[in-house]
Amino acid sequence: MDSITIYPKNEQQKSLLKSLLEEMKVRFEVGRSEELSLLSESEFIAKIDKSIKQAESGKTKKLTNDQQKQFLGL
Repeated sequence: MDSITIYPKNEQQKSLLKSLLEEMKVRFEVGRSEELSLLSESEFIAKIDKSIKQAESGKTKKLTNDQQKQFLGL
């Protein structure tokens, strides 16, 4: 099933959303926004651009099949 991320603006919205989800018997998790490592759109684009430039200049690493499996948790 897909997940939905919601960012309430204040405690009142958070409380109302929690009550609604509990009433609907929807499983949910509450976390602090500081715990999330989400990037803004501009930060994400800057990171991708940096990676592209590194690849174009030959600054890449090759992983063995075993390293790839370990990295991907397979």
